Amino acid sequence: MDPAANLDAMEFGLTLVRAGNRLQQDLETHVHRRAGMTWAAFRILFVIRSVGKTSPRQVAHLSSISAASVSSVLNTLERYGMITRTRSESDGRGITLSLTDEGERAVTELFIRNNRRAAEWASMFTDAERKTLISLLRRVLEFDTSDTEHEDLEPIRETPRVASRART
Repeated sequence: MDPAANLDAMEFGLTLVRAGNRLQQDLETHVHRRAGMTWAAFRILFVIRSVGKTSPRQVAHLSSISAASVSSVLNTLERYGMITRTRSESDGRGITLSLTDEGERAVTELFIRNNRRAAEWASMFTDAERKTLISLLRRVLEFDTSDTEHEDLEPIRETPRVASRART
């Protein structure tokens, strides 16, 4: 397609994404769905458990889940009796999230099951290989592309505009 393409870079990017997706799908299938939960629900419960009372915005940021998805999962977790939402004491418009006893029990059990499954995945590497891989992946996570210049590219396809309906 492009004779100047850096195929090693493509393989790097695609392999990294595929590996992450494969691990996530495995955890979702073999841990979270079997427990009647989702990977997103676990991540949200885990964030609240880790930081304590917090806001939906902070949960979205720390879990790398969109605000809309966080809102949907929070509705479900509240229905399950795993979280409570209260008005923020410092800002009457803000919401503070906290775990209920049921949420605490669920996130603890999911953590244990998740950890067991992750240990199975990690067992394919020696201790030294795991440490090296973790170090390399941290470097990927810390890589900052915000100060690099990017080409100003034309869209391949225009985004269609949604026609607004006239109110009657």
